[in-house]
Amino acid sequence: MTDNIHPLPDEEFVTIVGTDIAEITREFHAQGLSERHYAIVHRVGRHRFTMTGGESAEALFGGKALMAATFARRQ
Repeated sequence: MTDNIHPLPDEEFVTIVGTDIAEITREFHAQGLSERHYAIVHRVGRHRFTMTGGESAEALFGGKALMAATFARRQ
């Protein structure tokens, strides 16, 4: 698979994981991300997370599907 999307060198990303969108929104505000000019880059949805490792890949968060939202800031 070829990655055709390349982030700008001065772009920063923050992904917040939680049980629901309300929890994610509270954390977004608690970290002051709005004031630091972060904006959501994709829709919020349920994700299962895996740490790479081929045969020894590890399911994160006990394999539980959680809500995740990614925010970006361009400097």
